[in-house]
Amino acid sequence: MTGLIQTEAGLSEVIDAIASHPVIGLDTEFVRVSTFHPRPGLIQVAGGERSFLIDPIVDLDLQPLGEVLSGTTVSVLHAAQEDYEVLYQLTGAIVTPVFDTQIAHALLAPEMSLSLSALCEAKLGVEISKDETRSDWTQRPLTEAQCRYAREDVRVLEPLYDVLYSELESKGRLEWMAEEMRRIQTRNQRIFDNGDIETQVHRFGNAWRLSPEGMSRLVHLVQWREDTARRVDKPRKHILGDQSVFQLAASGRVERDHHLVQTFGLSHQQADRYGREIRDVLEEASQAGGINPPPPPLSKKLKDALKERQQACEAVARDLGIAPEFLVRKRELVASLDGRGWTPDGWRADVLEGVF
Repeated sequence: MTGLIQTEAGLSEVIDAIASHPVIGLDTEFVRVSTFHPRPGLIQVAGGERSFLIDPIVDLDLQPLGEVLSGTTVSVLHAAQEDYEVLYQLTGAIVTPVFDTQIAHALLAPEMSLSLSALCEAKLGVEISKDETRSDWTQRPLTEAQCRYAREDVRVLEPLYDVLYSELESKGRLEWMAEEMRRIQTRNQRIFDNGDIETQVHRFGNAWRLSPEGMSRLVHLVQWREDTARRVDKPRKHILGDQSVFQLAASGRVERDHHLVQTFGLSHQQADRYGREIRDVLEEASQAGGINPPPPPLSKKLKDALKERQQACEAVARDLGIAPEFLVRKRELVASLDGRGWTPDGWRADVLEGVF
């Protein structure tokens, strides 16, 4: 039997079980191909010897589940970013507190993005099947093989938590882990409320070439695209491609819809559907005032300073036994030298004292 939870009574049993465990394993399965939002296929929960497979496709009220998952129980997940999104979409709550086993391992070893299967083999001596990794989890009925895989994936999380928690404690890095989880929670709240605007704007590596007025247009177009993609549930590029966004930001002049097609590379369908909105966004940006673009690429002198700073950070990372890119990202190092004044905070500030 696949044993899917598809009734309110069954869901209540799961919630009661979660409430009785201080630590649970948690995972989701979903499909994300031609939509902005992931299409949920399954929620897996494990506590003690029991595991549950909750069907999010049937008409269940999952808000009570969200209330429990944002309470006091520690949810153990692996590489959780998309799981946060799926669960927020289904329950309206941001899961917290969370112990992400991938991040915990990154605080202990040089491998920054170890897969769950590799981590289980290394820490538990357990092999996890990968046969159903690319399954369509939105199909019904699910197969016995899919459900077996889903249960196996979530059952290993609590044992992994025990091992990784002990290792973090022995190295004095439990507070580092708590800080990482708080940082992610804050970021997720911002993204779920307003979209991932900061990351999307950063993707435009030539933004430094824009005038303050052009930068304002870029930010406004990115925000509009994010809001529209979320609303119509289509990938960002289906709304407006990056090249079109940048060209529109640089120019700011749009006459008729055929101008959007001929000059800015929109399809006729995009121009018909979004032409008026794009002109309105550009007009709003012009009234909002300029935004300072990011600084230009580093000079040769600053590139030399960047190399020295990278080497110093790498030395610290080696001493700590963690990946240099987990300690500090290159774009942060650049921002520490190009006038933006970036500096590390929290535990990173402590271990990098004297480098910045």
